[in-house]
Amino acid sequence: MSQIEGLSFVEAQPENIGAIINIHNANVRGQNLSPNAGFLLTKTTEAEIEQNLSQGTKYFVAVNFSGEVLGFLTWAKPKISTEFLNQIIWLDESCKDKILSDRHLYIKTVATKPDYHGKGIAQFIYKSLYEQFPNSFISTFIVSQPLGNVRSIKFHEKQGFQQVGILRKERFLDLDNYESVLMFKEI
Repeated sequence: MSQIEGLSFVEAQPENIGAIINIHNANVRGQNLSPNAGFLLTKTTEAEIEQNLSQGTKYFVAVNFSGEVLGFLTWAKPKISTEFLNQIIWLDESCKDKILSDRHLYIKTVATKPDYHGKGIAQFIYKSLYEQFPNSFISTFIVSQPLGNVRSIKFHEKQGFQQVGILRKERFLDLDNYESVLMFKEI
């Protein structure tokens, strides 16, 4: 358990699910976020979180000294097919084997309470992740078209992530000409 300035980074407990849902859904595009804020594409539900947990997704939370959840991160160790890898336009092919290794953690979501954006909570979450899972390869996809999540891309670059690939889809969810960048970091 990592602690910095009264914050703890711990694996989420059942009593944290409501806070995770609230934080996630408060960060979905169109929720009156600042135009410069990072964002998530879709809302989540308790049923979705329970399904994710049953499929091996891990949820971690940043909590303050009073137990309030200020942010969360979800990661998984997905089974990645060659077919999927071949859909990526690689900027750095040296990452392919690392993404296929058992040391790979795929970040599905990282989010903080909107009132805590820009206050170091997400940075604390990542630093804590690095401490708990040293020698890992970490990746995440961030939407870049038609909606640019510039804040998230810049944040990940500040954390030492590099853009190593691009995934394009004609349509993803309700978005035409979808594109996301694959960000990667070796711990």
